[in-house]
Amino acid sequence: MRFVCRIVASTLLLMPMLIAGANGQGVENINMDRSRFFVDYAVFADSIDNRLDVFYKIFNDGLHYVKEGDKYVANYEVNVKVDGDDDEQITGKSIERQYVLDSYDLTHSGEGYLINQLSMSVPAGDFDLIVEFVDDNSKDKSTIETHFKSPDFKRGGDMSQVEFIQNVESVPEDSPFHKGEVVALPSVERSLDGETSKLGIYQELYLGDYIGDSVTYSYLIHENHDNFEIADSEGVLVTTKLTRLRKFIDVSELVPGEFRLQTKLTYRGRPIVERDAQFMLKWSLASLLKNDFPYAVRQLKYIISGKDKKKLLALPDSERVKGFEDWWASQDPDKSTPENELREEYYRRIRYADQYFSTPGRDGWETDRGMIYVQYGEPDDIDRHPFELDRRPYQIWRYYSQRRIFLFEDTKGDGDYQLQQPYDGDWRNIGNGLGP
Repeated sequence: MRFVCRIVASTLLLMPMLIAGANGQGVENINMDRSRFFVDYAVFADSIDNRLDVFYKIFNDGLHYVKEGDKYVANYEVNVKVDGDDDEQITGKSIERQYVLDSYDLTHSGEGYLINQLSMSVPAGDFDLIVEFVDDNSKDKSTIETHFKSPDFKRGGDMSQVEFIQNVESVPEDSPFHKGEVVALPSVERSLDGETSKLGIYQELYLGDYIGDSVTYSYLIHENHDNFEIADSEGVLVTTKLTRLRKFIDVSELVPGEFRLQTKLTYRGRPIVERDAQFMLKWSLASLLKNDFPYAVRQLKYIISGKDKKKLLALPDSERVKGFEDWWASQDPDKSTPENELREEYYRRIRYADQYFSTPGRDGWETDRGMIYVQYGEPDDIDRHPFELDRRPYQIWRYYSQRRIFLFEDTKGDGDYQLQQPYDGDWRNIGNGLGP
């Protein structure tokens, strides 16, 4: 599963722009708009229809706050819509929430975040999921869309889709993350830090026909090109119709990459059901500097000059980490603050591009859409054309304030949209009617 992001009506205040080299050649303005939210989902069997749980994650510094007394308050809405054929709405749900922080510093934290979920009933079938986030204080809007399948569960012998979770043992009693006797706090981003040693998953087993028997639950983790990585199994004694299973799988030996998780239920060697999900394991920056310094430097391609890149790559092993940190310190746009705002936003965009634009064998930040996203931030509008007669799928990204427009085309039919001329997106160089 990979989400597609559509950003509309972006009116965020810009940080001071910093001149930086694109691929070390020429200059580009790195626009520091904020990446705001992430979404994931899982489908579970319910009493009649299925239950769709939609999880969302918003970073502290992706919200706008107003001061109320000694608190800082963000007001936001999340609107979820499920569409069937011909864009007919099947169901939907909206919530309005407040997010309250105790200090001004917390509002600018790139590490702090909130996670919540919405649940709604859905029938079995194939649907489109559209999740809109609205910052009520600024009126900014973002929309994430994906296609999903709601299984036709067999209550006597089946299991839910996989929910990726964090290793958290307790949450507030009124939290929606209490799943009976277990806590399942979603991780939301399916791009895991390379420092993570455990992959957390939650599934529900529906085994009404097997009460009193034992079934075998097994899992297999492998890279997308089918190299074997990790597998294990365990027996499950069935005592009730619903069994909630929470597991943390040791992935400390995996080399970062894109992986497929397959889970399976069998009874006396005969298959009952199988589910699968994809996730990505990424190096943390600290691990990357120690294990693959050239890659860490290459990841700076949209902001570093060719001269500085050569200097970093020429450093001896003992000086690499310090040299890397010194270079980022030299790029800090506001040395009066403890944070390096440019660095935080740059890597947030890298993570975002990896989350939404990765293709098999290629990290999202290295794709054409990832390149534009990292350099220019969130588009003001994305116009999608996935099904056009006599034309390959294409997308048009518009940046109104920067007077740029980019055309991407899925030239190979593999979901990796290629940037078309003019590559700088300058409206003055476009004569094909794609302008505003």
